[in-house]
Amino acid sequence: MTSPRVIRVIAAVVLVGLVVGTAGPVTLRLVALASVADGLGFDPPRPLAPEVVREPGVLGGVEVDRYRPVAAERRGRLPDNVTVSTPRALSRPAIVLLPGATPPGRDDRRVVAIATAIARADRVVLVPELEVYDEQLLPADIERITDVAIAAAAEQPGVVLAGLSFGGSLGMIAAADPRLDDRVRLVATFGAYADLAGVVQAVTTGISLVDGDPISWDPDPRAGDVVREQLLGLLDPEDRAQVTEALDDDLDVTELRPELRAVHDLLTDPDPARTFDHLTAAPVRVQQRIAEVSPVRAAPRLAAPLVSLHAVDDPVIPIGEQRRFEASYPQTRTMELTTFDHVGLTDQEHGWWVTVQDLWQTARFVHAVLDAR
Repeated sequence: MTSPRVIRVIAAVVLVGLVVGTAGPVTLRLVALASVADGLGFDPPRPLAPEVVREPGVLGGVEVDRYRPVAAERRGRLPDNVTVSTPRALSRPAIVLLPGATPPGRDDRRVVAIATAIARADRVVLVPELEVYDEQLLPADIERITDVAIAAAAEQPGVVLAGLSFGGSLGMIAAADPRLDDRVRLVATFGAYADLAGVVQAVTTGISLVDGDPISWDPDPRAGDVVREQLLGLLDPEDRAQVTEALDDDLDVTELRPELRAVHDLLTDPDPARTFDHLTAAPVRVQQRIAEVSPVRAAPRLAAPLVSLHAVDDPVIPIGEQRRFEASYPQTRTMELTTFDHVGLTDQEHGWWVTVQDLWQTARFVHAVLDAR
């Protein structure tokens, strides 16, 4: 039986042939494909790619890791005293990479691999320090992203905000800040949500309702616990204890105050048509937090170009959120994947042609990031 990795390698070889055989400029397409393979850990040969240095620092008052392609005098050799970025990298928008929840944060090996792969395509990549790494969705992160983007745009011709999972959603909201008008060249999201309330809806009912259309979803078994923890964490300790008792059947739900009953029902009602009504009746703090970190609520008039990539069987963020992007932002270019789960490859076996299609879609996504001007 052919292993999934072998199938992916075969698919990548076939895809290179298809790209090269396509009419029109192919250089950036090949660079995008190489960046995808590099970021996925295939370690493709990139003899013409520049060396990359990772430098911790502060930008816009925020701690960041800056990945810079460095101009060296000799190919393959990086003198200690060389710190000048390549001219091409400085002439293009800086790419602000926004990971989602990942406890290692900026040191996550996948984050480092992706940032390095993109930087090797002659781009400056910035990875800010964010609280979302610890599964905290906070407005303060949006301010941090905005501050980094403003500072980066002052150094280079604009910025691209490229976010994974929750990071993509926060990046969308930051992109709508008036201080970044005409500075955001592209917002690129992979596995992001449009409305956190929509995620709650899908987690608790198994269905996303988008413009009245039901979209079924099979969530990760842990998703319900995560949503419960996040929502209850927004309540005062005494209120949280009461709702928890009701959820655990240790307290009659009728004894809860109406706004706390709404939180209970938000987490337990299986009817997706009632989810948003429960949210409207919930405590103001719950409503505000969901609104503050939901793009369609906090940034309904986002005008920047948007490209959105999503796995059809994503177990963390429902595919319905991709449909919500399309319904809310007419400028959205959407792409979908089959061989990925959330923002990574699955271990399931797929045919080589399906893998080719997914690699092509991923390369198109990276191409959009690299081609933004």
